[in-house]
Amino acid sequence: MVLCAKVKQEEAEWARVRLVQAGALDNLHVPARGRGHVYFPLVKGFACAFPTVQKRLAKRSERPKTLREALAGKLTAREMGGLVTSFDLMGDIAVVEVPDGLRAKEGLIARAIMAAHHNVKVVARKISGTSGEFRIRPVEVIAGEKRTSTVYREGGCEFGLDINKTYFSPRLGTERGRLCGLVRGKEHVMVPFAGVGPFAIRMGKTAPGAEVVGIELNPDACGYFEENIARNRCKNVRAVRGDVAKLLPGSYKGWADRVAMPLPKDGRQFLAGIIPCLKKGGMLHYYSFGSTEAPFAEAEKDVAEAAKRAGRKARVVFRRVVRPYSKDTEQVVVDARVE
Repeated sequence: MVLCAKVKQEEAEWARVRLVQAGALDNLHVPARGRGHVYFPLVKGFACAFPTVQKRLAKRSERPKTLREALAGKLTAREMGGLVTSFDLMGDIAVVEVPDGLRAKEGLIARAIMAAHHNVKVVARKISGTSGEFRIRPVEVIAGEKRTSTVYREGGCEFGLDINKTYFSPRLGTERGRLCGLVRGKEHVMVPFAGVGPFAIRMGKTAPGAEVVGIELNPDACGYFEENIARNRCKNVRAVRGDVAKLLPGSYKGWADRVAMPLPKDGRQFLAGIIPCLKKGGMLHYYSFGSTEAPFAEAEKDVAEAAKRAGRKARVVFRRVVRPYSKDTEQVVVDARVE
């Protein structure tokens, strides 16, 4: 039996907030309802202003199943309303967004994530959006081990990375898998803006007869790329450190059967150097941003105009919304065959 505050149902939320603020709510048991009342379990020894009764309550599971469950009774209803429950999981690091109104509770939120997800060893808060020459999204560790390096696993591959030194998005895993299913035989595959190598290595691993070249400007990312090639034993994948704008087309003119461009922001400015790298009939996978009203219009225009300037023709054969990016913007991919 558990000592409970007996509260009228219409006053339950008001009472729950008061109990939370007073540190009186017992999170080891689940509140119960019955006959117009809600019964809130109380911390032992707490002198409650509400009527109290002894009640048989169910115990909470030892490990909460969700972040909201882990924070039950620890945040007010208003705070719960502002909580961002989704987060990016990179290896054993959870990268979270904490609204300004909850900054004072960020430690509590971080510990709740670790309680609900036993595989999370580090919780890091986003400091700002993706920015800078190397597209880094800086974070600050707010709970767990004091590190920003991890190993991310996807599609039978492993990728070492440091989220404060390299760009990486786990949200493109489905796209990486899709492209793996398209690579054939002894294709020449190029990945400009390769990062730590997820696109290049997954395609190389799937098609061991292919020759894959990834180009990356960020020295930290390229270092991890080289390590990841060795980690995944991909002898058919090569990391090239350098600036896409200066390297291409160069010696790669007419070399590639397939090019994947996982740079959704400002990618159009590099198309003039990338399209000449494609063989006749080569395939371009172009990632970009578009409006929710006409998501593919800008991407298709970029590819068509760049191909025309290069004296080529581009025919779109596939288009897909990769993910929502903001209220009015979506990340998209357009596959175009360049004749």
